[in-house]
Amino acid sequence: MRSDDPAAAHVQELIDGFWPIHVLTALTQLELPEALASGPAAARDLAQRLGLDEFQLFRLLRAGSALGVCQDLGDRRFALTDAGALLRRDAEGSLRGDVLFYSGMSKGGFADIPEIVRTGRAGHSVTLGPEGFDRLGEDTDRLDDMHRTMVGSSRDVAIDLCRIYDFSAHRTVVDAGGGYGGLLAAVLQSCTHLTGSVFDLPSVERGALAYLKGQGLAGRAGFVPGSFFDGPPPPADCYLLKYIIHDWDDSRARQILASCRDGMGADGVLLLIDRLLPDRFAATPDHRRFARADLTMMGYGGQERSEREMFTLLHSAGLRPIRIVGHAWTLSVVEVRAA
Repeated sequence: MRSDDPAAAHVQELIDGFWPIHVLTALTQLELPEALASGPAAARDLAQRLGLDEFQLFRLLRAGSALGVCQDLGDRRFALTDAGALLRRDAEGSLRGDVLFYSGMSKGGFADIPEIVRTGRAGHSVTLGPEGFDRLGEDTDRLDDMHRTMVGSSRDVAIDLCRIYDFSAHRTVVDAGGGYGGLLAAVLQSCTHLTGSVFDLPSVERGALAYLKGQGLAGRAGFVPGSFFDGPPPPADCYLLKYIIHDWDDSRARQILASCRDGMGADGVLLLIDRLLPDRFAATPDHRRFARADLTMMGYGGQERSEREMFTLLHSAGLRPIRIVGHAWTLSVVEVRAA
């Protein structure tokens, strides 16, 4: 490759992007961030403690140092950086679940893209759908990892949501498909006049109730087990749907939206919190994040949507978009009522 060829350098940079997720995954699965949490350590000591091969461990930690999640102190000693600390299971704002999620996608959903594009059908290896969510509920460790990750991202979203949306007209809120209730908890903590509940599959109930109790909300927040596909969420003034619709194709998404329409009644409000894509993509960092998100959902049988696509979907489900609060391409909150 010619060093003065910008196009070739750009493609090479894209090619080289394959490996960091695999390094992060190895560090995470071997629980090295936890092992380094108490302070710097030599590869030899870590290998003995964890039952690993010393030389291969040294090579992995050295690669982690090149990525900035470890610090190479010399003499095969390593320390955990602030970035590496986010890979710990117990870290505030832990990204451990994100690493494992996207690692799985790199081995499954993204590898399925050629076949999905040929056939129009989602990849069999990681497609969720209703049956896939049921299978996920049988893997308690994976389920817990996923929902702990979602709690962190949901709380971040809730901070912005409460800043840009006025909940004063509402009294009850349902976080539909809300997992452990990270979004609901943050909303209730910001808006003390509200009560609410999480509506999700029975497999999530135990973790959700424990989380809500830990947030001091046992008296104001509950859990209602159920599925969008079996009936509407429990009645409430306001429904929250955060990053739910993008999990599904139009047919399934329409079912979910119609279920919410039936539950909220004529005076209820649905807040649809999702990404809204630009109508045209360009070679920018923001648009690359959107593209990654959409291809991720392709592997799961879902899709990200533009404002136009989302509004068409809402109308087809008997719903009427009122306004968009926030920025259409970042945190988008579409306020929706029954048509």
